[in-house]
Amino acid sequence: MDNQEFYNFFVGGRMTAAQNPASIVQNVNMENELGTMQKPPKLMNIDEYAGWSGRFKTWVQANHFECWMKIESKYVPPKNGSGIEKAICSLTPMEQDDFKAEKKMMSILQQAIKDDILVLLQHEDNSQSVWHSLKVKFLGSVSMIKSKMALIKKEFDIFTGIKGETTKQLIERYCHLVVEMKRLGITKTDEEWVDELADALPYDEWGTYLLVLKNNLEHVGFNLSSFIEKIEAHELELTKIRKMNSSNVQQDVSLYYKGSTPATSNLSPKVQTAFSADSTSGASFVTSSHNNHSPFASYEPNPKAPEQVTPQSSSSSNNQGYVSGIQCNIAVNIKNGQEFTEAAAKQHISLLASVLESYESLVAGRISNPYMTKEDYDQIDPEELELIDIKWGMASLVRRAQHFMEITGRNRLSGPD
Repeated sequence: MDNQEFYNFFVGGRMTAAQNPASIVQNVNMENELGTMQKPPKLMNIDEYAGWSGRFKTWVQANHFECWMKIESKYVPPKNGSGIEKAICSLTPMEQDDFKAEKKMMSILQQAIKDDILVLLQHEDNSQSVWHSLKVKFLGSVSMIKSKMALIKKEFDIFTGIKGETTKQLIERYCHLVVEMKRLGITKTDEEWVDELADALPYDEWGTYLLVLKNNLEHVGFNLSSFIEKIEAHELELTKIRKMNSSNVQQDVSLYYKGSTPATSNLSPKVQTAFSADSTSGASFVTSSHNNHSPFASYEPNPKAPEQVTPQSSSSSNNQGYVSGIQCNIAVNIKNGQEFTEAAAKQHISLLASVLESYESLVAGRISNPYMTKEDYDQIDPEELELIDIKWGMASLVRRAQHFMEITGRNRLSGPD
């Protein structure tokens, strides 16, 4: 690779990173957790010691084995014949190697342990003492360990699902509990591990399957890993069945794509409404309904391609999937109307038609559904749900305007009566 290629590669890499700050943060966090060839894994929180210690030990043994030997055997500064510690300049070559290994190990520990943790350690001035004091800091005193074991055992006994928690999240939380128990030396049989997780699963969703599984001969001798695989496989099967049997299914890109996706997308079919207005024929609109399985009627108040609708096209629109058509020729006197462009007039007529449709849907009871639950609402596309709220607001506004004109005897809201 010549200098120009190296420069292009280096600059291109920096620009890519600069364009994606989230990726930079993710890479830094990953490097802190796992380390690199140049720096060890970093301990950011004392509670992470159990997982960090194994990674740190492996990293040091792989990259600086002679330094790790100073953790295994305490470094003792060499002394002269008078019992006085030797000066650095008087060390023999072998003593110099031991001295460098000890100082390098101390440097690695200082790089790997966050300062807030390091200052709390009570240790002698050698790497072995720092390492052992860090372990003591994590485990605590004998009484602390005993209390923590009692608390963890109690958490195991009362472990259950949390409202709104998915099966995957419940299993992950349970596995963290199992790991913590094993770190404290708390052991259970495979049957106890499996039974506790089975009892924590929602009965309404998993009761029948667990009963069949327990009556199956294959259930005998299950360990926790095998049981979790069964649960995950069954949940995936249920998801597949629901998706195959639903005609209004939404995409789940997480199954095959881990990158970022657009924040909003049209995931459900919409009812399209076409509008047309010009200076000769007034205003006209027709509505079309596609296959929509939502409990609500859907409208598209701003069509991308409005087209002129004539009585002939309206009469033949049934062959094109239209369910209703209305031809309106209305003369409207609007102040400053000369300032409206044709595109603006079409947009206003489109909005007016949406208001009329929303009000008719309110009267017909098609906007709200009293039998829908929160779970039903969660299944609706957020964009469609927002449109429902807008339609409800427009329909309510028309209803209030009509009521106001009825109680005041007015025929219109703007201008002279």
